[in-house]
Amino acid sequence: MQISVEGWRASPGDWEAVRSIPKDQLPELTEQQREVARKMGVPEEEYARSALAGERTQNALLAKTETFARLLERKIRDLGFKASIQNIVLRTLEHTFEVVLSTNGNYLPLRVREDIVDDLFEAGSSEAEEKLSRILNATVGVRERQ
Repeated sequence: MQISVEGWRASPGDWEAVRSIPKDQLPELTEQQREVARKMGVPEEEYARSALAGERTQNALLAKTETFARLLERKIRDLGFKASIQNIVLRTLEHTFEVVLSTNGNYLPLRVREDIVDDLFEAGSSEAEEKLSRILNATVGVRERQ
């Protein structure tokens, strides 16, 4: 299974955390990053802070995507489906998880809104869990019963 995050964003918490890092402890910018900062008119120190905040958030988003993949696998098994996850991508700009499942020798694309996953992970929302079950029944269930 391939798991990835496409796009970039930095959380407010990560922005706040990198603001207090002393300048000499910021990561060294690459030549390409320096060029981008110059073209954008952004001081190198601010660009370095932005890059570090983004990296921290990306790591958290990848962990969230991996956790969702494990949850989705379990949910698929619990519902009695034989589908398997081939690929899952969190598309940050669209706030969606795009999943490619394999079932009955065919590929099945599936989209799940990120807010559903957030509700489930952050609040343990039974409504979010029900939505996920309905999505799987309406897609995988229909496909596997054909």
